[in-house]
Amino acid sequence: MTHPGRQHSHQAAVGLERAGLLAGYWAGVPALAEQLERIPAVLRPRLARYAPVPLAAKRVRWFPWTPALRRLGDGLLGGGVFDTGAAWIDFAACRLFDRWAAVSLPDVRADAVIACEISALDTFREARRRGMITLLDAPSLHHSAQDRLHGTTDPPALHRRIVRIKEAEIALADHVLTVSELARQTYLDAGVPAAKVHAVTLGADTELFAPAAGGEPEPRPFTFLFAGAAIHRKGFDLLLDAFARVAAAEPEVRLCLVGPGGDAAHLLDRAPAGRITACGPTDQPGLAAALRRAECLVLPSRNDSYGMVVAEALASGVPALVSEMVGAKDLVREGETGWVVPVEDVEALTERMLWCVRHPAEVRTMRDACRRAAETATWPAYHRRLAELVGRLAGPGGGL
Repeated sequence: MTHPGRQHSHQAAVGLERAGLLAGYWAGVPALAEQLERIPAVLRPRLARYAPVPLAAKRVRWFPWTPALRRLGDGLLGGGVFDTGAAWIDFAACRLFDRWAAVSLPDVRADAVIACEISALDTFREARRRGMITLLDAPSLHHSAQDRLHGTTDPPALHRRIVRIKEAEIALADHVLTVSELARQTYLDAGVPAAKVHAVTLGADTELFAPAAGGEPEPRPFTFLFAGAAIHRKGFDLLLDAFARVAAAEPEVRLCLVGPGGDAAHLLDRAPAGRITACGPTDQPGLAAALRRAECLVLPSRNDSYGMVVAEALASGVPALVSEMVGAKDLVREGETGWVVPVEDVEALTERMLWCVRHPAEVRTMRDACRRAAETATWPAYHRRLAELVGRLAGPGGGL
């Protein structure tokens, strides 16, 4: 299992190791405590939020040049040509990681390799030469669906190069692993054979993310929570538009924002004063605490191949209001654990948010159903699903 960062790759590695299927976990983020201790002080703030992974040390490797390059890219952020340079550096970090993994592949005995998009091309070429089965970790929608839904902020030359690499990786992959049925469908729509694409839905830490202890909460303004980057893809502009309308009708309503800034963060300057709290990025315990203080999660994304925070919200007993382009919508049962609205429909989003504010008791009664829905989306359940699928695909004839 290789990944230039982390995302859910460490959970995949844990699941495979518990099933006796893991030959190695190679990442651009340190997975072991002793690896984190060897990181230069300048890089530690970026990587400190990554907890150690319970894996055997002999199977874990990490490539420090990946976070080093990304740190350089962070230093260039600031708009215009600087953001363009940062995008190229991030791309270079992925490609360099891919080449390192490909060169290292002969050192390990394995029947298959799982590699993440944009960092799988050279790895897959080497794997094919060695007769290994190639599994593409595809955490996003197919690139054609992304372009159709919201375009890209990457420089045109960079975007063309990324598309070429993604297409080559799909062609070299024996199988493609998506994180939701929604994401899988975008690959089928793009012409990838159905037998080649498999959805393995992700999980949540249902011990960390749990309902608040005690009885009924103290009276407080109805609070919506948005967790994610303040970007166009996440529908941040749609959320602020809808919230402004809700706040005009219901002045006591509140919106809590958890996550980093992004290409739509400047829109906060026009948001209703005093009713929005921007908390910035936080760690997993911080997000869990924020969810326990909220009445409803809102995620009106134009493109979210899964949306981990939906499972985390449900585990916390918090219903989710999501767009139809959020992969985790499959966890949402209309009127029982949340609501699904059409993508980019501010009117529908506003209407449902207003209903929630005006029916707080009904929203609170959804708590138990939300928690039950999350029981199917735990990390142990993901481990079992992935191990079963990989065991089948990597078995005799699995790559055919």
